[in-house]
Amino acid sequence: MNANQKPTRAKIIGPTIKKARTEALRSNQAIYWLLGLYFLVNLLFLTAFPYVHSDESWLSGLSRHLAVTGDIGVTEPFFNAYERHPHAIRLLFHLLQAGFMQVFGYQIFTFRLISLLFSVATLYFFYQLGRLFFRTAGTALLATLLLSLDIQFIYAAHLARQEIIIVFILVLAIYLLISRIDTHGFKDDWWLGLLVGLGIGVHPNSLIVAVTIGLSYLYYIQHKKISWRNFSLLVLVIGLLALVFIGLSLTMDPEYLTHYTQQGRNFGVGDGLPGKWQGFWDFYQQLFNQFNIEYFMPNIRPQLIVFGLALLLSLLLLVKHRSEPRYLQLGLPLLLVFGVNLGIFAIGRYNVTSIVFVFPLMYLLIVLLLEIIYPQQMPSEQLPTEQVLHIHQLPVKKRKKKPLPGLLVLITATLTLTGLQLPAHPYSAYLAQIQAAIPGNPKILGNLNAEYAFADGQLLDYRNLQYLDDQGIAFADYVAAEQIEVIIYYDELAFIAQNHPTYDVMYGDLNTVFPEMTAFLTEHCEEINVFTDSTYGTNLAPLIDTRPWTIHIFRVTAAP
Repeated sequence: MNANQKPTRAKIIGPTIKKARTEALRSNQAIYWLLGLYFLVNLLFLTAFPYVHSDESWLSGLSRHLAVTGDIGVTEPFFNAYERHPHAIRLLFHLLQAGFMQVFGYQIFTFRLISLLFSVATLYFFYQLGRLFFRTAGTALLATLLLSLDIQFIYAAHLARQEIIIVFILVLAIYLLISRIDTHGFKDDWWLGLLVGLGIGVHPNSLIVAVTIGLSYLYYIQHKKISWRNFSLLVLVIGLLALVFIGLSLTMDPEYLTHYTQQGRNFGVGDGLPGKWQGFWDFYQQLFNQFNIEYFMPNIRPQLIVFGLALLLSLLLLVKHRSEPRYLQLGLPLLLVFGVNLGIFAIGRYNVTSIVFVFPLMYLLIVLLLEIIYPQQMPSEQLPTEQVLHIHQLPVKKRKKKPLPGLLVLITATLTLTGLQLPAHPYSAYLAQIQAAIPGNPKILGNLNAEYAFADGQLLDYRNLQYLDDQGIAFADYVAAEQIEVIIYYDELAFIAQNHPTYDVMYGDLNTVFPEMTAFLTEHCEEINVFTDSTYGTNLAPLIDTRPWTIHIFRVTAAP
């Protein structure tokens, strides 16, 4: 070819497309390496972080009781004075736990493994979702890596609760909707309705997914991608599945609606708008201040600040450049974030662990925002079209360095490593101390966080004690009636009594029963073991590993 002759368009585009395909293939292979590495690394400290919470033994304890009795209508065996009513709203989750228990045994690892596996699946579909939003597979991989390194996501991925399963349903539902939007039909509405509706059998927080997907449908109706008939079918399928779970609950408890409504009121679900607004504000305030009596609070203050700035900047850019297509793509992620927060607001439960629902969508929005503002700094697999067509006119330069992706990964990893608080004492050692002191199968009154040390139905939890006074039952009579032979007394109870009512949210108001309990221990029990455990000697999250909490094990020796 003549030195002055310009290369043809075909000769330029052909190799470029081939290179782009090769780079995309490498990114697709890289996601599997990332997921494998993520799984193996997290497996190493799955039971160490976070500390084992009593919610985990609460949920798995009910799953075990369901499996042992073969009855889906049972309630928690460790509650009796604390009145509980059966329902089917978490039935699928308990059946899943019961199934895993048959394979891996009854231990905390078994139930945390479920969460870890769902987190891997969530990351995979988050990557696929990113492929729909970002220009390149490399940017989607970057967003997935950042999410996998985030401490709040890791926290949810290790905790044997339902949050990470709901996150999985949320990400999968959004991906299924957007990926098929150009060929959307009634079949898609059925599948999405089925997915969201089955989430009711995992946790009531599935309403968050329903609200978010519902708003997404309205978005696409406005853009004439789908119709109101599609929306109606989605609502119908979710509604029918809701009726199925309600119907099952009514067969277990004919007064289910009354009981479940009352339980919701106890958690503020039935509050009016002023109460919900105040709860919503307190929810984010607790997260920012890192203070909650019941749950470990990772330091996500930097994330919350960045999230707030990203939301504000995205809104400003969307309003200012609403006629430019590249800024319009911020609209849907903003709507999704709004949908999740609206769902949290509508439920009104405001459990601090619910914040994880926001995280995947905020990482999606932040990386998309950076790709729009700094396109040359993000991972690329192909040159823009205008550069491809005029590549012969570009001066020969060294490839530009792109420090932004590496900087984002470094910051996220640093925040996680510095915020990763491993317990001072292993959970296995705590259980071993208790099991060594209590041979056989006696009836035990103690803390629910020790439930994994005992057989099904062997333990009664402290939360029963708050109801004894209202039921006219003395502590000594309760011990006799339940044939309790061993009492595990934690010094945290004295601390809670001394600071009444600050920490009453943990076990309820024990102000009346506590003096009866201590008198009974002195007069009718003998101490058979005592040890300290700064981690599991208390359930008060801010005070874990702050002092050597003492645990006493007493044997009941004589009736009062």
